[in-house]
Amino acid sequence: MNDSKISTRYARALFISARDKNLLSPVRSDMELVLAAIHDLPELKQILESPVIKPREKSMIMKLIFGGKVHDLSMSFFEMIISNKREEYLAGMARSFIRYFKEASGIKIAILKTAVSIDQKLRDHFIKIIKEIYQTEVELTEEVHEHLIGGFILTVEDQQFDASVSGHLNRIRKGLSGSGRQKH
Repeated sequence: MNDSKISTRYARALFISARDKNLLSPVRSDMELVLAAIHDLPELKQILESPVIKPREKSMIMKLIFGGKVHDLSMSFFEMIISNKREEYLAGMARSFIRYFKEASGIKIAILKTAVSIDQKLRDHFIKIIKEIYQTEVELTEEVHEHLIGGFILTVEDQQFDASVSGHLNRIRKGLSGSGRQKH
């Protein structure tokens, strides 16, 4: 079984359990905390992936790090995946859980690519427009891509609006090369 299937199955099971117990928001916060810890503490990732460290020791480490900081359901989940020898997939499980949470909550994910960073006022303006169009909450992620030269590319789920200078130049280039091939 590949990594994404394992992560997805476990995340789905956690999502269903959290939903049934009305704990989606606290467990989402827990999964965000776990992702941040794995990202910020490379040692934690090494511990989780190590075949040398015994499961009992991994459980104790998780309790030391997350005990009192995460809900009991999340802690039980950590213990279960460790006992099932699936702890190396915890980051993927956390990401999948967060994705399920957003889908269930109707939160649209938007990615805004710009040539330079934007200020909070412009960011809020983009969020307002996306909320109006999609009639839902929006989570906006920003990425700076200097090759865009100027303008922006906005992606909301599977829809993309390219208002970048480089995109405009590419469309002009294609238009000119297409018209140059025609015989008069």
